[in-house]
Amino acid sequence: MAGDELHEKYAPIMRFSRGERFFPMSVDDFLTYSALYVKDKGIPVIPRGEVTLDDLAIQDSSQETFLRSVAVGPLDGVEVASKWGVEAIYLIYEWSQNPVATWTEAWARSTYDWFSEKTKAATQLFWWNKLLLPKTHADEKDGVREELPRFDLPPEVRESAIESYEASQGRERNYTYYYRTMRQAGYLDLQYWFFYAYNDWASGYGGFNDHEGDWEGFHVFFELDGGNRPIEPPAYVCYLGHNSRITKPWTHPEVEKVGTHPVIYVAAGSHASYPEAKEYPLVALYNLIDYATGESFTLDHGGWRSRINLETLPWLSTYPGSWGTRYWLSLAWAQKTLGALASSISGEVDLPGVSAPRGPRFSDEGSERETWRDPVSFAGIA
Repeated sequence: MAGDELHEKYAPIMRFSRGERFFPMSVDDFLTYSALYVKDKGIPVIPRGEVTLDDLAIQDSSQETFLRSVAVGPLDGVEVASKWGVEAIYLIYEWSQNPVATWTEAWARSTYDWFSEKTKAATQLFWWNKLLLPKTHADEKDGVREELPRFDLPPEVRESAIESYEASQGRERNYTYYYRTMRQAGYLDLQYWFFYAYNDWASGYGGFNDHEGDWEGFHVFFELDGGNRPIEPPAYVCYLGHNSRITKPWTHPEVEKVGTHPVIYVAAGSHASYPEAKEYPLVALYNLIDYATGESFTLDHGGWRSRINLETLPWLSTYPGSWGTRYWLSLAWAQKTLGALASSISGEVDLPGVSAPRGPRFSDEGSERETWRDPVSFAGIA
């Protein structure tokens, strides 16, 4: 079977958790209630509801461009961060001053109770490592159990996101997956990408952060034969959660399947993908949990209304901006808030956690995601 024909045969079944309000949608629907902004401009360059896919296809310019899908709430990073407290601001600016990832095995072992030799590589991929590893290691050493600051957005932002999303779907939700195939290092990688209007992990489920425009994914890897054709059944599957991943052989007992269709348990609010129905404790010290319990709605493999090849979409390469509001903190505000602690700070900072991601192809830093350019290495298969 040709690579382009595999996506329907292996289309995933997705089981969602209690309370989930957002489901995989079409970006076309998202644009019906989004505006297009450029950094430092208080008014949109294209008003709400008038942005088209063609507009994104001709941007081809600034990484400081972003979509905004909510009708209320802060537009400036200071409005967001001023409600978090000094400890959160200090975490952010310590992170901003350390451009090199501060990952060590000792710190990871003190942060992730489930750490093992098998999960060592995967723990290096969490987006919050530079923020949390130094703090969790110090707190664990000192026996501190104080609450971790949550990078949340005001409740009215979530309510606006829910209202607009529901209105965009009408009577029947336009359940959509995006797909892509890529041959690399002896494998054909079948990628599924899911777009959610909003990540409400912090405000809805006690998690770490909220943001608009949540891109998540799932990969199926097939070995290639001598003729460069995919061999069935697949060899591996890879469940994604933002920048992290869990890779399993297709035959692993934890990989649930219905025929050829893998089952994904979607974590409430964060929309991370998991192989089993359970609670996943991410950082026990601060009670950060992904609830991938699957007891609510099931999106069957035949329930997808739209199945779209990513490689056919012009905006994939031309729009490097964010799929939701992006927030920056100014140097002047940080110095005023932190006082002497801000003596080493230079320049503004892109707010982590609450700033929307850039899309399937581009990372927060604007470079190509490893999941896009080198999926075999990302999955830990090579």
